[in-house]
Amino acid sequence: MKHSNSRKDARIKNFPQDSVQTMIRNIEGLLSFNFKFLDQTQGQRLSELSSEQVDRFVDKLKWYSTETAMHWKSTRIGGGSNTVLSEYDSFPSRSEFHHPRFVPADVKWARFHMEGDMRLIGFLIDKKDGGNTSLNTDVFYVVFLDLYHKFYKSIR
Repeated sequence: MKHSNSRKDARIKNFPQDSVQTMIRNIEGLLSFNFKFLDQTQGQRLSELSSEQVDRFVDKLKWYSTETAMHWKSTRIGGGSNTVLSEYDSFPSRSEFHHPRFVPADVKWARFHMEGDMRLIGFLIDKKDGGNTSLNTDVFYVVFLDLYHKFYKSIR
């Protein structure tokens, strides 16, 4: 006769069923965020956010990580032609920020709309940049936290 062990059964029930190998097709190509180039001398510091803002910020990053960069480049937000993720041809001339020396000169600047006027400013790398086909194009390199929409100042 088999004896049941409720603690063992509960542990087995909650044990992950997937491995990296089985999950790879579910996560391959999804956007991730890298903070190596974060410049906290311009814009705002993460420590300036309230705990509620930090919670919403992390929730937004988690949500953006469920799709590809291409998805967010084509997802419209608000009225007009604005999208969740926008790329710029160059560093904006009408900006209260300057291009940090530690960020490569030829990056393609981009911004994520977070909420309200809050933006996450950084860059993506195209495979064609540098001719390197091993570059990860699914990473958004964060450079600035822009709470007041000062990176790309539109005419208002």
